[in-house]
Amino acid sequence: MKAIVVGAGIGGLATALRLAHRGYAVEVLERGERVGGRCRSLEIQGCRFDVGPTLLMMLGPLRRLFEDIGEPLERHLALTLCDPTYRVFFADGSRLDPSPNLALMTERVEAMCGSEEARRIGPFFERLRRLAEAAVPAFVERDYAGPWSLFGPKELSLLLRHRLLANLSKTVDRTFRDERLRMLFSFQTLYLGLSPKEAPWVYALLAWMECGEGVWYPQGGLAQVSETLARLTEARGATIRTGCAVRRIEGGGVHLANGETRAADVVVCNADLPYARRELLGESPKRLRASCSALCLYLDYEGELPGLLHHNVFFGPDFEANLRAVFNGAPMPEDPAFYACLSARNDPTAAPPGHANLSLLIPCPNLDHPLGETQLATLRNCVLDRLRREVGLDPTRIAGERAVGPNEWATELNLDRGAAFGLSHHFLQSAAFRPSNRSRSNPRLVFVGASTRPGNGVPMALISAELAERRVLEILRR
Repeated sequence: MKAIVVGAGIGGLATALRLAHRGYAVEVLERGERVGGRCRSLEIQGCRFDVGPTLLMMLGPLRRLFEDIGEPLERHLALTLCDPTYRVFFADGSRLDPSPNLALMTERVEAMCGSEEARRIGPFFERLRRLAEAAVPAFVERDYAGPWSLFGPKELSLLLRHRLLANLSKTVDRTFRDERLRMLFSFQTLYLGLSPKEAPWVYALLAWMECGEGVWYPQGGLAQVSETLARLTEARGATIRTGCAVRRIEGGGVHLANGETRAADVVVCNADLPYARRELLGESPKRLRASCSALCLYLDYEGELPGLLHHNVFFGPDFEANLRAVFNGAPMPEDPAFYACLSARNDPTAAPPGHANLSLLIPCPNLDHPLGETQLATLRNCVLDRLRREVGLDPTRIAGERAVGPNEWATELNLDRGAAFGLSHHFLQSAAFRPSNRSRSNPRLVFVGASTRPGNGVPMALISAELAERRVLEILRR
């Protein structure tokens, strides 16, 4: 039995690895020259950057994958816990270094916000822990027969008990009075390209993953996860072909851009779902809601930036206005929120001596509300000016630079409307309402990755691969 996997992102590679480990013949076809999709690396004059995700959270799905293929995770990936998780820079000049150590976290919140707010940290984290224990197995790590599956007796009980569909931002606002803590425990939905003002409470899981379970860094960068999965897949007899574009999927086979046809018993598609349906299947899919986009800057900086940790989050003075700009097309603020990564803090191989590999992620609208080149340049300069004021960055010491914005996400990775985080995760595109991994038009086709269940991010893509594997085995048994 043979399976073809179209796309070598995390979801595609994990599915290929699982099937190859079972003894199936597997061929992975990747349009780009490197594996990883959004989870790949970029080099500028000796500085190495992760192009997409830079934080590894929720290790359970990754550990489960390695257990399922009989490999010790630590033999292949050297993982370092980031503690502090990151440094947060607030517009009023205050800073906070959150920690997965509850005692330290409480102490630091008390120093910044006072004892009354600090007393709320323990009960809040306990609520997040109970939420994760209930919601992850019941709603995240499962497939659904249909939307009605979300409303069985067990599911309704959990929905009501944990108020999973309550508004995340409003729930956090009722818990904390300090606006800085309200932002700190709700902004994580931006990783999904979703405003916390629109997010259900269940997405507080992200705050628990960061502040409760902790953030990890694999030595060599997040791209090491992709490259390790590819290596283990090939070691089990699978073939991975890069620079191999698929033009069309039909039945159990594919037509390549070079005119070649490849046949298989089942096809797994890891391309972004709207693109796959429109371009690879020739369908006219209904328009789904896309996430926001991001302007990402990768800077080879000559010098030291001692004020920055590995991970850093910057909030502007008006977070709500920032959200309106990113998600509703309002004008971008002069002092936007953004994320800064300096992985050389934990991995000296990521930058030459005397240099810093500084990557910046600035949330911005997708191509439904496109920013022009002048607006993107202004956005870049505003962020560099904030870094100049806060940590002493000197723009004249930027020795090399690469920018990836909405247009690049659309053309280089086929992400619909340049949405850097794929499909939006608002309620009607979450859990049972998120697009299924089953194709309606092709019974021998399975979807995997960020735009199908359960959603975006490395752990979600790994869970998506588990669900895709089950679906493939159903097809092959038939």
